[in-house]
Amino acid sequence: MKTEELITSHAQPGEAQTLNQPTDASTEPGLRLDRRRMLTRAGMVLGATGALAALTIPSSAAGRESAEEADEMNGLWQGTISSPDNSFSPFGAFLMYGGGIWTGSGSVDLTLAALSSTLWGAFKRIGPHQFHGIGRFWTYDANFNPTGFATVDQINTVSRDGKKYHGDGALQYFDNNGNSVGPATAFSDDSTRVPFS
Repeated sequence: MKTEELITSHAQPGEAQTLNQPTDASTEPGLRLDRRRMLTRAGMVLGATGALAALTIPSSAAGRESAEEADEMNGLWQGTISSPDNSFSPFGAFLMYGGGIWTGSGSVDLTLAALSSTLWGAFKRIGPHQFHGIGRFWTYDANFNPTGFATVDQINTVSRDGKKYHGDGALQYFDNNGNSVGPATAFSDDSTRVPFS
């Protein structure tokens, strides 16, 4: 049906209706029926979309546990970094995990003896309640000159309640040319989740 035929099919006998003339849906049964059909079809499409969305939401307890477990490392943590062989004094740290990104700042970062930048890293799940993280931070001398960088490689195990984790790792220093400076240092990270209050 052409556009002209569609327009004239709703006109009163003997008169042609143009596009510029207003149409009253209450006197045009064809228009009302078309709108009703369109709304019915739209309702069916929306209903089907809602049903598909419902299928993607886990409905079992196992599904909810998996979602919670996936987020168990995410958040702000306060910890103590220490060395099993006492090669350095324990110090405090704030650590942030989220979306595979890990950042950390130690309480000694701005002291002249251990001047360094924020730690920048990435982490991923490697098992139930276990995460592997790798990171880097810049190092400086007491005159604030860059001296190189350090690498961190750490495995964290989160407690079942998600409130604490214990991490073991290695810290390796490198000079500005990327040459290692001495052997790697083992360390431990014992952290507690900082809760929202």
